[in-house]
Amino acid sequence: MKKLWITSILSLIFSAGSIGQSSYNITTTGTNSAIDSAINYTTSIWSQYLNSAIPIKINVIYTDLTAAGPLAVTFPNGTKDFLGTPEPAVWYATSLANSIAGSELNPGEFDMDIYVNSSVNYYFGLDGIPEPNQYDFVSVFLHEISHGLGTGSISKMDAGIGSFGMLDSSSTTPLIASFPFPELQGLPSIWDIHLINGSGQQIADTLLFPNLSSDLGDQFESNDIFFSGTNATTANGGYQTKIFAPSVYESGSSLQHFDESTFLNASGNSLLTPYFYNNEVEHSPGTILIGTLIDIGWNANFVSIDAEKESFFKIFPNPARDILNIKNHYDDETTLKLYDLFGRLVLLNKFSKNLQLDLSNLMPGVYVYTIEAKNKKTTGKIIKQ
Repeated sequence: MKKLWITSILSLIFSAGSIGQSSYNITTTGTNSAIDSAINYTTSIWSQYLNSAIPIKINVIYTDLTAAGPLAVTFPNGTKDFLGTPEPAVWYATSLANSIAGSELNPGEFDMDIYVNSSVNYYFGLDGIPEPNQYDFVSVFLHEISHGLGTGSISKMDAGIGSFGMLDSSSTTPLIASFPFPELQGLPSIWDIHLINGSGQQIADTLLFPNLSSDLGDQFESNDIFFSGTNATTANGGYQTKIFAPSVYESGSSLQHFDESTFLNASGNSLLTPYFYNNEVEHSPGTILIGTLIDIGWNANFVSIDAEKESFFKIFPNPARDILNIKNHYDDETTLKLYDLFGRLVLLNKFSKNLQLDLSNLMPGVYVYTIEAKNKKTTGKIIKQ
């Protein structure tokens, strides 16, 4: 087991034309063609969920962080009080701020630096089938990008004293960011202001929990912290999403992730948990993570759990490799049509109850489906790995 240590300074149902669209400018150091292919594949997954007119600029450094070190470390660039900012005096990842503003606010700077540990036994394949002793690179890199998108706390704990916005460049030594480390001015991130305790109190509220205080430090180590966003809560079946806040504060992990014991490995919503294991695979963000991104300001494709329950079928897994399972809630004849992104029909199948659809002859990529039964019709997408 390795802890996925990240330092942060900071649905698939859609209608025609609403596929997530975001582009990525990638700069790499120390990689090879296999790693570059895995990086591009990972950004193609994110591109299906996020909508942004401004390219997201990622700097990847593949280097030895020692065998006992982290799998990867992400430094999001940050800004605040930009034109049109939804929340003043709050730090945003520049990738998010650029998307909200509709313009590039940090020309000449990356939106995130991602250090990847070259001493780790990574699997760089795209099919999500690592060997038992390998870490799946796509899963790890998908997680890292999420931090660069703004899923990160700028909290700090020192001798029992908790704080927001007190990190500086010394906090990341010996690694350094390619962009200037901002003066955080004791302010929280957009992620931080969504954190509440079990009593519903916002822990970044300095009237309740003063910055640089033991009271705030107690909250950090309470094991009773939740993400309060409406979309994330809806995606979690109406329950607020529990955040990793163990009894001993873990720098780079506490408050940055979903709770490890609540969201089980490879459960579909475990991508943002703090620990990663050999052979663990998550090739989609999961609905709860997408919900948190919407809550902090991203324009993203998302379907709530309630909407999924109301659907007359269930489709899984998604992304899929060779077999796609479709569970029909009716016994009526059902028609499935599968199209590529050029609108060409690639599969047509009629079935009555349940179906195991063979995708092995399809090229990897994104496909659009329509399913019709009992005067109902639904449209969505699948990702073929």
